[in-house]
Amino acid sequence: MNIRKLHIFYKTATCLNMSQVAKEMYISQPSISQCISELESEMGIRLFDRIGKKLYLTNEGKIFYEYTRRLLNIYEEAVDAVQYSKTHQGKIVIGASTTIGAYIMPYVIHEFNKREKDIKISMIIDNKHHIEELLLTNKVDLAFIEGSIGAKEIISKDIWTDELVFISSTEHNWREKEYLEVADLQDNVFIIRESGSGTRERFEEFLESQGITVNSTIELSHLEAILNYVKLNMGVSCVPYMSVIREERLHSLKVYRLKGHELNRSLFCAIHRDKYISVPIKCFMDFCEEFDMFNSKS
Repeated sequence: MNIRKLHIFYKTATCLNMSQVAKEMYISQPSISQCISELESEMGIRLFDRIGKKLYLTNEGKIFYEYTRRLLNIYEEAVDAVQYSKTHQGKIVIGASTTIGAYIMPYVIHEFNKREKDIKISMIIDNKHHIEELLLTNKVDLAFIEGSIGAKEIISKDIWTDELVFISSTEHNWREKEYLEVADLQDNVFIIRESGSGTRERFEEFLESQGITVNSTIELSHLEAILNYVKLNMGVSCVPYMSVIREERLHSLKVYRLKGHELNRSLFCAIHRDKYISVPIKCFMDFCEEFDMFNSKS
């Protein structure tokens, strides 16, 4: 068994199409079939069921697929690690869920770059579920997300606390209120993030805990779009407070908290449990633990 065989198996198990893998890896389809057969022979198990012209992973194949992903991640880490010296030099690829990437990480990276000029940082911003997948496939070194992680290969640490608030236009019938009651949430059009958003998950958890059903919603994938819809009085929303600090100061929309309720959530730093934590990664993680996101924006 070697790395090339593992790559071939992993790609085949991912798309279940040998022709596609042959095209992507510039090798013949018979070579792929032979590689899979050799792996099956070495381990004494069948990795794929071949039914008609389609491939299906066996139960043993599914187990081996999960471990192969981890083995390939570790191999890539080893190759990367030997490219860097043991000093504070190198490159870090960070994943961030949409809200964190837009409203926290610019300040974090700006301050970090003042201290560590030799560590280069690039960032990928997407919703939480996609960032989790990037961690699993070693496309990012570490990530900052809202909400819990489902994959057991990923470990996470509570690093910051964020508050969710309710917002409306300055023309909405909430406008004279200082605080909202739970009953105020009924009979409104809510403008919410797409499925997979940590903000939406926390908001829906709260509604369920209060026995509230929202029947009328508009779903948008960008927070800026949500703010614009709310400003035009097309609905109300529940958003991270950090995303509307500027709007609140400019009085371009109204910000509310619920009387008797604190709608807080944890923001996490997440990393694959098999990840090699290089000096640059450790340096950045330590910096983030010290970072005060609200004081940095005041």
